[in-house]
Amino acid sequence: MGELPSIDMNQVDGILKRLSETNQDIVGAAIVSNEGFMLAGKIPKNIDEDLVSAVFTALRSIAQRASQQIELGNVTQLIMLSENGGALIHPCKRSSLILLMKPNANLGLILIDVMNVMREIKDVLE
Repeated sequence: MGELPSIDMNQVDGILKRLSETNQDIVGAAIVSNEGFMLAGKIPKNIDEDLVSAVFTALRSIAQRASQQIELGNVTQLIMLSENGGALIHPCKRSSLILLMKPNANLGLILIDVMNVMREIKDVLE
């Protein structure tokens, strides 16, 4: 599957926990493998982790296929806004960063936080 990440998952868990604690609009943050397994992070207890992993892996795959078919290139981020909240998928080679957001979340601040977190955990995702 490639080389092992140079950062350990306990560090990633801490980074994702800090992200959720410092931005109150983020209710969950996780790293999900391309195979659909949750590798790190935490989501709300009322949501099944396995379901989140499977659904967002499938959504990433569908978005990537659609983007390529209409010649937009690779998906760099996917934002889904719904009446009860939203989600952001930041796909990379081996896994994706998944964020769950409150309704009416400040997307500008969330995108800044995502870029900062990506610099810290890019080894896990790439």
